[in-house]
Amino acid sequence: MKDSSITGGETPIRTATSSNKPLSLGFLAVCAMAIFIWGGNWPVMKLGAEIIPPIWFAASRFATACVLSFGMAAVLGKLRVPTRREWPVVIGVGVLQMGLFTALVTAALHFVMPGRASLIAYATAIWVVPGAALILKQKLSTRQWVSTACGYAGIAIVVLPAVLHADMTALIGFGLLACASLSWAINIIQIKMTRGVSLDLSLLPWQTLVAAVPLLVLATTIDGAPHFLTNPNTWPIIAYTGPLATAVTFLVVLQMTQRLAPITVSICMLGVPIVGISLSSIFFHESLSIDLVAGLSLMCLGMLVPALKWRKRKALSVAVAA
Repeated sequence: MKDSSITGGETPIRTATSSNKPLSLGFLAVCAMAIFIWGGNWPVMKLGAEIIPPIWFAASRFATACVLSFGMAAVLGKLRVPTRREWPVVIGVGVLQMGLFTALVTAALHFVMPGRASLIAYATAIWVVPGAALILKQKLSTRQWVSTACGYAGIAIVVLPAVLHADMTALIGFGLLACASLSWAINIIQIKMTRGVSLDLSLLPWQTLVAAVPLLVLATTIDGAPHFLTNPNTWPIIAYTGPLATAVTFLVVLQMTQRLAPITVSICMLGVPIVGISLSSIFFHESLSIDLVAGLSLMCLGMLVPALKWRKRKALSVAVAA
Protein backbone atom coordinates (compact mmCIF):
# COMPACT_ATOMS: atom_id res chain seq x y z
CA MET A 1 0.00 0.00 0.00
CA LYS A 2 1.30 3.44 -0.88
CA ASP A 3 1.79 5.99 1.87
CA SER A 4 -0.12 9.23 1.50
CA SER A 5 1.21 12.45 2.98
CA ILE A 6 -2.18 14.10 2.84
CA THR A 7 -4.63 11.55 4.14
CA GLY A 8 -2.42 9.81 6.61
CA GLY A 9 -2.00 6.62 4.58
CA GLU A 10 -5.62 5.54 4.59
CA THR A 11 -7.12 3.54 1.79
CA PRO A 12 -9.54 5.90 -0.01
CA ILE A 13 -13.15 4.97 -0.54
CA ARG A 14 -13.71 5.17 -4.25
CA THR A 15 -16.68 7.12 -5.46
CA ALA A 16 -17.62 8.51 -8.81
CA THR A 17 -16.15 11.82 -7.76
CA SER A 18 -13.06 10.51 -6.01
CA SER A 19 -9.75 11.30 -7.55
CA ASN A 20 -6.49 9.42 -7.27
CA LYS A 21 -4.58 12.59 -8.11
CA PRO A 22 -2.68 14.30 -5.29
CA LEU A 23 -4.53 17.19 -3.69
CA SER A 24 -3.27 20.50 -5.07
CA LEU A 25 -1.79 23.26 -2.95
CA GLY A 26 -4.60 25.49 -4.19
CA PHE A 27 -7.25 23.11 -2.82
CA LEU A 28 -5.43 22.82 0.50
CA ALA A 29 -5.18 26.64 0.71
CA VAL A 30 -8.91 26.97 0.08
CA CYS A 31 -9.58 24.34 2.78
CA ALA A 32 -7.42 26.32 5.23
CA MET A 33 -9.34 29.49 4.34
CA ALA A 34 -12.67 27.72 4.95
CA ILE A 35 -11.48 26.48 8.35
CA PHE A 36 -10.38 30.01 9.30
CA ILE A 37 -13.73 31.51 8.19
CA TRP A 38 -15.65 28.93 10.22
CA GLY A 39 -13.41 29.57 13.22
CA GLY A 40 -14.16 33.29 12.93
CA ASN A 41 -17.84 32.46 12.68
CA TRP A 42 -17.97 31.43 16.35
CA PRO A 43 -17.36 34.90 17.83
CA VAL A 44 -19.72 36.30 15.21
CA MET A 45 -22.42 33.80 16.20
CA LYS A 46 -21.95 34.72 19.85
CA LEU A 47 -22.57 38.36 18.97
CA GLY A 48 -25.60 37.39 16.90
CA ALA A 49 -27.02 35.19 19.65
CA GLU A 50 -27.26 38.28 21.87
CA ILE A 51 -29.54 40.19 19.49
CA ILE A 52 -31.20 37.52 17.30
CA PRO A 53 -33.43 34.66 18.57
CA PRO A 54 -31.52 31.36 18.08
CA ILE A 55 -33.87 29.68 15.62
CA TRP A 56 -34.25 32.88 13.61
CA PHE A 57 -30.47 33.22 13.58
CA ALA A 58 -30.08 29.77 12.06
CA ALA A 59 -32.99 30.38 9.66
CA SER A 60 -31.63 33.71 8.42
CA ARG A 61 -28.21 32.16 7.89
CA PHE A 62 -29.49 29.46 5.56
CA ALA A 63 -32.18 31.60 3.92
CA THR A 64 -29.56 34.11 2.74
CA ALA A 65 -27.19 31.30 1.76
CA CYS A 66 -30.02 29.65 -0.18
CA VAL A 67 -30.80 32.79 -2.18
CA LEU A 68 -27.13 33.38 -2.95
CA SER A 69 -26.39 29.76 -3.92
CA PHE A 70 -29.43 29.55 -6.22
CA GLY A 71 -28.25 32.77 -7.89
CA MET A 72 -24.66 31.52 -8.23
CA ALA A 73 -25.78 28.18 -9.67
CA ALA A 74 -28.12 29.86 -12.16
CA VAL A 75 -25.51 32.36 -13.37
CA LEU A 76 -22.88 29.63 -13.80
CA GLY A 77 -25.31 27.27 -15.53
CA LYS A 78 -25.14 24.72 -12.70
CA LEU A 79 -28.73 24.92 -11.49
CA ARG A 80 -30.61 21.62 -11.85
CA VAL A 81 -32.99 19.39 -9.90
CA PRO A 82 -31.22 16.64 -7.92
CA THR A 83 -31.62 13.06 -9.15
CA ARG A 84 -33.28 10.30 -7.13
CA ARG A 85 -29.82 9.04 -6.08
CA GLU A 86 -28.79 12.52 -4.93
CA TRP A 87 -31.83 13.44 -2.82
CA PRO A 88 -30.88 11.34 0.26
CA VAL A 89 -27.50 13.13 0.45
CA VAL A 90 -29.13 16.52 -0.19
CA ILE A 91 -31.58 15.90 2.66
CA GLY A 92 -28.86 14.49 4.91
CA VAL A 93 -26.58 17.50 4.46
CA GLY A 94 -29.46 19.98 4.72
CA VAL A 95 -30.99 18.45 7.85
CA LEU A 96 -28.01 17.00 9.77
CA GLN A 97 -24.99 19.12 8.89
CA MET A 98 -26.70 22.43 8.16
CA GLY A 99 -30.07 22.85 9.86
CA LEU A 100 -29.89 20.68 12.99
CA PHE A 101 -26.19 21.33 13.68
CA THR A 102 -26.56 25.10 13.38
CA ALA A 103 -29.78 25.27 15.42
CA LEU A 104 -28.25 23.25 18.26
CA VAL A 105 -25.03 25.28 18.25
CA THR A 106 -26.83 28.61 18.18
CA ALA A 107 -29.04 27.56 21.08
CA ALA A 108 -26.00 26.35 23.04
CA LEU A 109 -24.30 29.75 22.74
CA HIS A 110 -26.98 31.14 25.05
CA PHE A 111 -25.53 28.94 27.81
CA VAL A 112 -21.76 28.78 27.14
CA MET A 113 -18.93 30.92 25.77
CA PRO A 114 -17.89 30.34 22.14
CA GLY A 115 -14.29 29.22 22.78
CA ARG A 116 -14.60 25.82 24.42
CA ALA A 117 -18.06 25.45 22.90
CA SER A 118 -16.59 25.38 19.39
CA LEU A 119 -14.29 22.51 20.38
CA ILE A 120 -17.15 20.30 21.60
CA ALA A 121 -19.24 20.97 18.48
CA TYR A 122 -16.36 20.15 16.14
CA ALA A 123 -15.15 17.10 18.07
CA THR A 124 -16.74 14.87 15.43
CA ALA A 125 -13.76 12.51 15.68
CA ILE A 126 -15.28 11.15 18.90
CA TRP A 127 -18.12 9.71 16.82
CA VAL A 128 -16.51 9.36 13.38
CA VAL A 129 -13.56 7.15 14.41
CA PRO A 130 -15.70 4.31 15.82
CA GLY A 131 -18.27 4.90 13.07
CA ALA A 132 -15.66 4.56 10.32
CA ALA A 133 -14.37 1.36 11.92
CA LEU A 134 -17.77 -0.26 12.53
CA ILE A 135 -19.78 0.95 9.54
CA LEU A 136 -17.20 1.72 6.84
CA LYS A 137 -14.85 -1.07 7.98
CA GLN A 138 -11.88 1.29 7.79
CA LYS A 139 -8.60 0.38 9.47
CA LEU A 140 -6.49 3.17 10.92
CA SER A 141 -2.89 3.55 9.81
CA THR A 142 -0.14 4.28 12.33
CA ARG A 143 -0.30 7.99 11.57
CA GLN A 144 -4.07 8.02 11.90
CA TRP A 145 -3.82 6.33 15.30
CA VAL A 146 -1.28 8.90 16.49
CA SER A 147 -3.30 11.78 15.03
CA THR A 148 -6.53 10.49 16.57
CA ALA A 149 -4.89 9.93 19.96
CA CYS A 150 -3.55 13.50 19.96
CA GLY A 151 -6.99 14.83 19.04
CA TYR A 152 -8.77 12.78 21.72
CA ALA A 153 -6.22 13.82 24.36
CA GLY A 154 -6.53 17.49 23.41
CA ILE A 155 -10.33 17.35 23.52
CA ALA A 156 -10.26 15.63 26.92
CA ILE A 157 -7.83 18.16 28.41
CA VAL A 158 -9.95 21.10 27.27
CA VAL A 159 -13.46 19.76 27.79
CA LEU A 160 -13.34 17.61 30.94
CA PRO A 161 -12.38 20.40 33.40
CA ALA A 162 -15.14 22.60 31.99
CA VAL A 163 -17.74 19.85 32.24
CA LEU A 164 -16.71 18.75 35.75
CA HIS A 165 -17.01 22.30 37.10
CA ALA A 166 -20.09 23.30 35.09
CA ASP A 167 -23.43 24.29 36.58
CA MET A 168 -26.73 23.04 35.20
CA THR A 169 -26.99 25.89 32.70
CA ALA A 170 -23.57 25.13 31.22
CA LEU A 171 -24.32 21.39 31.15
CA ILE A 172 -27.38 22.10 28.99
CA GLY A 173 -25.16 24.00 26.57
CA PHE A 174 -22.57 21.22 26.50
CA GLY A 175 -25.30 18.65 25.88
CA LEU A 176 -26.65 20.62 22.92
CA LEU A 177 -23.13 20.88 21.49
CA ALA A 178 -22.51 17.15 21.86
CA CYS A 179 -25.76 16.46 19.97
CA ALA A 180 -24.64 18.89 17.25
CA SER A 181 -21.32 17.07 16.93
CA LEU A 182 -23.11 13.71 16.63
CA SER A 183 -25.46 15.10 13.98
CA TRP A 184 -22.55 16.19 11.79
CA ALA A 185 -20.66 12.93 12.35
CA ILE A 186 -23.66 10.93 11.13
CA ASN A 187 -23.73 13.03 7.97
CA ILE A 188 -19.99 12.49 7.37
CA ILE A 189 -20.53 8.72 7.50
CA GLN A 190 -23.58 9.02 5.22
CA ILE A 191 -21.59 10.95 2.61
CA LYS A 192 -18.77 8.41 2.62
CA MET A 193 -21.28 5.57 2.22
CA THR A 194 -22.92 7.21 -0.80
CA ARG A 195 -21.33 6.52 -4.16
CA GLY A 196 -21.84 8.31 -7.45
CA VAL A 197 -22.88 11.67 -5.97
CA SER A 198 -20.82 14.84 -6.43
CA LEU A 199 -21.27 17.49 -3.74
CA ASP A 200 -20.74 20.47 -6.02
CA LEU A 201 -22.48 23.80 -6.60
CA SER A 202 -25.41 22.15 -8.37
CA LEU A 203 -26.57 20.54 -5.10
CA LEU A 204 -25.73 23.36 -2.66
CA PRO A 205 -28.91 25.43 -3.37
CA TRP A 206 -31.13 22.45 -2.57
CA GLN A 207 -29.16 21.57 0.56
CA THR A 208 -29.53 25.11 1.91
CA LEU A 209 -33.21 25.08 0.92
CA VAL A 210 -33.78 21.85 2.89
CA ALA A 211 -32.14 23.54 5.90
CA ALA A 212 -33.86 26.91 5.50
CA VAL A 213 -37.53 25.94 5.03
CA PRO A 214 -38.13 24.03 8.30
CA LEU A 215 -36.03 26.56 10.23
CA LEU A 216 -38.09 29.46 8.83
CA VAL A 217 -41.36 27.71 9.71
CA LEU A 218 -40.09 26.84 13.20
CA ALA A 219 -38.74 30.35 13.81
CA THR A 220 -42.00 32.00 12.73
CA THR A 221 -44.06 29.63 14.87
CA ILE A 222 -41.95 29.97 18.03
CA ASP A 223 -40.52 33.50 17.86
CA GLY A 224 -42.98 35.30 15.59
CA ALA A 225 -42.03 37.90 13.00
CA PRO A 226 -38.32 38.73 12.47
CA HIS A 227 -38.36 42.11 14.24
CA PHE A 228 -34.59 41.92 14.70
CA LEU A 229 -34.17 42.88 11.04
CA THR A 230 -34.92 46.49 11.99
CA ASN A 231 -31.70 46.51 14.01
CA PRO A 232 -28.86 47.61 11.67
CA ASN A 233 -26.33 45.65 13.75
CA THR A 234 -27.85 42.36 12.61
CA TRP A 235 -27.09 42.79 8.91
CA PRO A 236 -23.26 42.50 9.04
CA ILE A 237 -23.67 39.41 11.23
CA ILE A 238 -26.12 37.78 8.81
CA ALA A 239 -23.90 38.72 5.86
CA TYR A 240 -20.93 36.92 7.45
CA THR A 241 -22.77 33.84 8.70
CA GLY A 242 -24.96 33.38 5.61
CA PRO A 243 -23.24 34.13 2.28
CA LEU A 244 -19.65 33.77 3.50
CA ALA A 245 -19.67 31.17 6.31
CA THR A 246 -22.40 29.06 4.71
CA ALA A 247 -22.85 29.41 0.93
CA VAL A 248 -19.13 29.65 0.14
CA THR A 249 -17.58 27.69 2.99
CA PHE A 250 -19.97 24.73 2.99
CA LEU A 251 -19.14 24.11 -0.66
CA VAL A 252 -15.45 23.75 0.26
CA VAL A 253 -16.07 21.64 3.37
CA LEU A 254 -18.40 19.27 1.53
CA GLN A 255 -15.65 18.76 -1.06
CA MET A 256 -13.25 17.99 1.79
CA THR A 257 -15.74 15.49 3.20
CA GLN A 258 -16.01 13.72 -0.13
CA ARG A 259 -12.33 13.79 -1.15
CA LEU A 260 -10.73 12.94 2.21
CA ALA A 261 -11.22 10.02 4.57
CA PRO A 262 -13.77 10.69 7.35
CA ILE A 263 -11.15 10.45 10.10
CA THR A 264 -8.93 12.96 8.27
CA VAL A 265 -11.87 15.36 7.85
CA SER A 266 -12.64 15.15 11.58
CA ILE A 267 -9.04 15.93 12.51
CA CYS A 268 -8.90 18.84 10.03
CA MET A 269 -12.12 20.27 11.45
CA LEU A 270 -10.41 20.65 14.82
CA GLY A 271 -8.74 23.65 13.19
CA VAL A 272 -12.08 25.47 13.48
CA PRO A 273 -12.18 25.52 17.30
CA ILE A 274 -8.47 26.36 17.41
CA VAL A 275 -9.24 29.54 15.44
CA GLY A 276 -12.50 30.06 17.38
CA ILE A 277 -10.83 29.79 20.79
CA SER A 278 -8.01 32.12 19.73
CA LEU A 279 -10.43 34.78 18.48
CA SER A 280 -12.72 34.30 21.49
CA SER A 281 -9.79 35.03 23.80
CA ILE A 282 -9.28 38.32 21.94
CA PHE A 283 -12.85 39.55 21.56
CA PHE A 284 -14.51 38.04 24.65
CA HIS A 285 -11.44 37.89 26.90
CA GLU A 286 -11.96 34.15 27.36
CA SER A 287 -8.87 33.17 29.34
CA LEU A 288 -6.24 30.92 27.75
CA SER A 289 -5.56 28.69 30.75
CA ILE A 290 -2.79 26.10 30.91
CA ASP A 291 -5.18 23.24 30.16
CA LEU A 292 -6.59 25.13 27.17
CA VAL A 293 -3.14 25.82 25.71
CA ALA A 294 -2.05 22.22 26.31
CA GLY A 295 -5.19 20.84 24.69
CA LEU A 296 -4.91 23.13 21.68
CA SER A 297 -1.25 22.16 21.26
CA LEU A 298 -2.15 18.47 21.17
CA MET A 299 -4.92 19.12 18.65
CA CYS A 300 -2.53 21.11 16.46
CA LEU A 301 -0.10 18.19 16.61
CA GLY A 302 -2.91 15.83 15.67
CA MET A 303 -3.65 17.96 12.60
CA LEU A 304 0.01 18.03 11.55
CA VAL A 305 0.76 14.32 11.97
CA PRO A 306 -1.03 13.19 8.75
CA ALA A 307 1.08 15.67 6.74
CA LEU A 308 4.42 14.49 8.15
CA LYS A 309 6.51 12.27 5.91
CA TRP A 310 7.59 9.32 8.01
CA ARG A 311 10.22 6.97 6.69
CA LYS A 312 9.09 3.47 6.02
CA ARG A 313 10.27 0.81 8.40
CA LYS A 314 12.18 -0.89 5.58
CA ALA A 315 14.09 2.27 4.72
CA LEU A 316 15.02 2.69 8.36
CA SER A 317 16.34 -0.85 8.62
CA VAL A 318 18.50 -0.33 5.54
CA ALA A 319 19.89 2.89 7.02
CA VAL A 320 20.70 1.14 10.30
CA ALA A 321 22.43 -1.74 8.51
CA ALA A 322 24.53 0.72 6.56
